[in-house]
Amino acid sequence: MKENMQIKDYITIGVILAIYFIGFNLILGMLVSISPKLLFIGQGIASLILAPLYMLLVAKVQKKWAILIFGATMVTITLVMTGGAWPIAFGYLGIIIAEFISHSGDYKNFIKNNIGYVFFSYWSIGMALMYYFMGKELLSKAGMPSEYIDEFMVNITSQNLIIGIIIIAVLAFIGGFIGKAMLKKHFKRAGIA
Repeated sequence: MKENMQIKDYITIGVILAIYFIGFNLILGMLVSISPKLLFIGQGIASLILAPLYMLLVAKVQKKWAILIFGATMVTITLVMTGGAWPIAFGYLGIIIAEFISHSGDYKNFIKNNIGYVFFSYWSIGMALMYYFMGKELLSKAGMPSEYIDEFMVNITSQNLIIGIIIIAVLAFIGGFIGKAMLKKHFKRAGIA
């Protein structure tokens, strides 16, 4: 295994990043459009569904800083799209922890990669923190009706933030096992992983 990142590694990161980011926003957007109460559950469900992409990234690249590049790019895009600093602060912390946990297992230890994915998945809590501190202002700027804003904001509580962190941890961890099974059954057979 070559230690330095190659062009094909950056391409792999970019392709998986695009699919992950679009998938995350579609899943979360659909669920929140059904009901704002689904924000935290939606973040967990997105982490569950998209875990195979993360596991594919780790299996395919297996190089230092790949997770950091993947996650930092995603968090930075979120910052640009939302204008809030919370995704950066909270997102980078989880991504850095994920990088170091997976690196400690040489990107080959499934349990370490799965625990890393749990920390990686916390990047989305930054969005919830952004709404916690600036929600009414952000939603008003987005042109949301006041009744929707009120319904949305009633769910952004300290208690729900803690519940959201727990939901994300549990569903991301389960998603890692789904990702492992998919790598073994589908991706390796197809020559992708």
